[in-house]
Amino acid sequence: MEATRRWNSRYIAFIAIMGALGNALFALSSQVLSIPGGIAGISLDLSNLGVVIAAVFGGCLAGATVGLIAGILPGIWFGYVVGGAGILALIGLPVGKALTGLTIGFLCNYFKIFEVQRKSLKTVFIVLMGYIPEMLFTILYFAALMPMFLGFFVGWIVIVSILVKAWTEMAVIGILAGGLVSNVEFISFLKKYFEV
Repeated sequence: MEATRRWNSRYIAFIAIMGALGNALFALSSQVLSIPGGIAGISLDLSNLGVVIAAVFGGCLAGATVGLIAGILPGIWFGYVVGGAGILALIGLPVGKALTGLTIGFLCNYFKIFEVQRKSLKTVFIVLMGYIPEMLFTILYFAALMPMFLGFFVGWIVIVSILVKAWTEMAVIGILAGGLVSNVEFISFLKKYFEV
């Protein structure tokens, strides 16, 4: 919540916990929240919740770092387990999530989210705006990088399906983050134990 951060053990622990939360939420949501009858490999992914919490409360660098960490398990899953993208997914998914964390952290700092009225509603809007760079990267990933490096194009129907799903996830995550920025107990907890 401050413009500058001290990289001490508590702040690093906050980043590590949010990264672990992101990966745990992916593991849980990818199995439990799979879309029945949907396209293979598409499931609701709540891993960006850790990224958003880190970005809103910890700033740009925390958001980007957690994005890199939270993208590891999805990168392995979609690169090697259910997808055939290999190293491209293992690099691409963390980069996309890092873009979201970086952008949300920047926007929260720029708009001084903790100093404004209606901060919950503005946080939802910032989270949605903060997803735009990852959305553009996702389009680039599927439309240009996959054909260039893997020699196949997945099709616009799959790309649109992924983006619709992602915007739905970000709306849910934005609402959750909006509730957290107004929660005095949660903010006190973060300040006391993680110095954010």
